[in-house]
Parts: sequence; C-alpha cells; structure tokens
Amino acid sequence: MAPSGPTAPAVASLTTQDGGSPSPPRLARSAGIVGTATLASRLLGLVRDQVLAYLFGASNAMDAFNVAFRIPNLMRDLFAEGAMSAAFVPTFTKRLTLQGKAAAWRVGNQLVNALLIITGSFVLLGIVFAEPLVRLLAGSYADVPGKLELTVFLTRILLPFLTLVAVAAAVMGMLNSLHRFFTPALSPIMVNVGIIGSVVLLVPLMPRFGLHPITAVAIGVIVGGIGQLALQLPSLYREGYRYRPGVNP
Repeated sequence: MAPSGPTAPAVASLTTQDGGSPSPPRLARSAGIVGTATLASRLLGLVRDQVLAYLFGASNAMDAFNVAFRIPNLMRDLFAEGAMSAAFVPTFTKRLTLQGKAAAWRVGNQLVNALLIITGSFVLLGIVFAEPLVRLLAGSYADVPGKLELTVFLTRILLPFLTLVAVAAAVMGMLNSLHRFFTPALSPIMVNVGIIGSVVLLVPLMPRFGLHPITAVAIGVIVGGIGQLALQLPSLYREGYRYRPGVNP
C-alpha cells in the first residue's frame, strides 16, 4: 500500500474571483502545474517503494505496516478525498466570491476545527481500540509470534496521520480556491520525503531503542504528514488566513 496525501482538486472545477470560469491559458497553466507536481510525486513514490522493497521486501514487518496504515488510510478517503472536499471547495469559493476573504476564512476555520474534533476523536478511539481493530482486519496475524503486536503498535503510531492529512486537504482546498496550485499539488511529496528520510536516518537506530526497524517507516509517515501541512500554511497565511478556534457560524 502506497502512503499518500490528499490529491489536488480538479483544475477544471476552478472559478475566478468574479465567479466566471478561468481563461483557457490560465486553465492550461494550472493543469500543467498540477500535472508536473503529480508526476514528481509519483517518481518519488517509486523511489520510496524501491527503498522499502530493498530493506523489508515481502516480510511480516511490511505486512504489519500495510495493515496498520490501512486504518487511517480508509478514513482518509472520506475526510480528505471524498465528500468533504467535494462539498467544501464550492462552498468556500462561493463565500469568497460573494462576501470576500473574511467570510471565507470563517468557513475555512469552521471546517478545520470540525476536522480537528472529528478526526481527533477517531484517532483517540483508534488508539484505545487498536487491538480489536487489527484483529478485525487481520486476525490471522495472531498465528505468527509478534506480528499482531507489531501491527497494533504501528497502528497507534500511524493513526494521527488521519488528522494531519484531513487538515492538509482543507488547506489545499482553500489555496486552490484562491488560484494557488503549485504548493498544494507539491505537498503530497512530503509524505514520500518523510518516509525516505526516516528510513535512511532512523532504521539503523531503531534496535538501539528496542524497536523494530519498520517503526522508522511509520514515523516517516507522520513526519511527512506534518510536512505536507507545514508546506502549505505559509502560502495560506500570505493570503491573509489566520486560525481561529470555534465551529459556530
């Protein structure tokens, strides 16, 4: 299973500030930017897969990681790439066009805070009930000594990725609505960078702390998720966004 972040919303759905469609040259340029960033992400993903295959191959440890990552990845499909993105971007764009940035920022803050509460709750519940979740998805792992326990451990490390990628998707939607495409399209690369960097730097260190080397891959996913969000925030702040707590209109 290839770890990844939220994908950029379709360029064809963009609107200009006056509510019209973007001009063909601008649309083509935006599509080219997104396409180039996506290609770079795919190429780096190939490097990541080669590194993981070289170090872990088709091992019990890699099986444990794949199942552990499946849990936040399934929920990510809903919060980062599913109905949330489809509903939020048009709403944010309409508010931006009709009422200006201040009103749009309120909508953005409401979504970010709602995601923090909802996904944060899922993460906490998942950490508490990680073992029954893993048994539900891969009960046969209990037949291999240590495999179930490793999967549960990795699941608890990986679950916060759900919150990181959900908020990153909301930020991506806001930036795309403001016609900022390159940084959001490039941001998923950070997950691959985080994994590759953590594997190179941390795999040799894991045994010193009594941890399986595959733990470095899980740490890399979280580092990459943080990087994916952090890469986009400066662009959003330059547009005038400021985080405010609260979910009330």
